[in-house]
Amino acid sequence: IGKRAMLVVTAGGWEEHYAPRGVNGPIDDLLFPINHGILYYPGYDVLPPFVAYSVDRFGEADFEPTAERLRERMRTLATTQPIPYRRQNGGDYLIPSMNLRPDLGDPNMIGFKLHLSGSTN
Repeated sequence: IGKRAMLVVTAGGWEEHYAPRGVNGPIDDLLFPINHGILYYPGYDVLPPFVAYSVDRFGEADFEPTAERLRERMRTLATTQPIPYRRQNGGDYLIPSMNLRPDLGDPNMIGFKLHLSGSTN
């Protein structure tokens, strides 16, 4: 209890490449297996990731603004709200199937967003 974790990730593609309709898919979906399966499952409060995009094209002028953004995120680790994942054993999932209860979330929704508390679309 009280353990917090945050991924710090670099990506070669533009931020738009990791948008919901981007060629690589949403960054949150790509990181879900790590954030949820490796960090949240054993008990960490998982913070939204810090992602630096287009780093393969960084020049000297790009480094300092990105480093400052990371420093700012590090200064706010204690106050940043964790990703609101649903609790496995908190009543949101049917046992033993571990499927989300049908009365939670939009019944037409699929994908990782279903596993966020309060998700409706």
